[in-house]
Amino acid sequence: LGHRNNVQLGRFGRNRTNLWTYPGVNTFRPGRMEELIAHPTAKPVAMIRDALLDVTARGEIILDSFLGAGATLMAAEQIGRFARGMEIDPAYVDVTLRRWRQETGVEPVRARDGIDLAALEETASEGIVS
Repeated sequence: LGHRNNVQLGRFGRNRTNLWTYPGVNTFRPGRMEELIAHPTAKPVAMIRDALLDVTARGEIILDSFLGAGATLMAAEQIGRFARGMEIDPAYVDVTLRRWRQETGVEPVRARDGIDLAALEETASEGIVS
C-alpha cells in the first residue's frame, strides 16, 4: 500500500497545519475528572478522529498497540473504521470496554467464550473472577 493523503492541501475541505489545537482532557468541562481518573494521559477523541481521517479510508483497520483509555477505538467507531487494540493493563481494558459500551450502546462480548461485559461485571461484584 502506498501513502494516503486525504488532506491534499485543503482540496476536499480539510486543512492541516503543523500546529494541532484540541481541548485536552484537562480542559475544564463536564466529565473531565472521570476521564482523568480512568487514564492519566487520555487523548482527545476529536484529535485522533481527525488524524485517522487524514490517512485512512472508510472500512480500513486501525491498530493501536497502546490502547489506554480507548480514544482510537472511539474515533474509529465515529468515522466508519475498524479498530484493533492491545493493552497490557487489564484496568485500562475495562475502562475502554465500558467507555465503548457507553458511547455505542452495544454490550462488548469476550471472543473466547461469548460472555458479555455485563455478565463479567456481575460475577466480579459477587467475588467470582473468571
